[in-house]
Amino acid sequence: MAEGDTGAPRSGGAAQGDAFSKREAANEDYYVRQKEMEKLQNLKQKIEEHKRHLEELDKHVEETMKQGKK
Repeated sequence: MAEGDTGAPRSGGAAQGDAFSKREAANEDYYVRQKEMEKLQNLKQKIEEHKRHLEELDKHVEETMKQGKK
């Protein structure tokens, strides 16, 4: 592609740093951070669900042990 063609790399590359390139990079960074935050929130939710499940299992084990001692 020649310089100026649609989709052609800009002269100076990423080092040029015009306002559009900076804004585009900032938008991409923001998007990535948002997606990472969503993933972290989902992981935290799954951890809490697993903690609750483990507590239920622990209670069940304790009840079973108490019944076995009778």
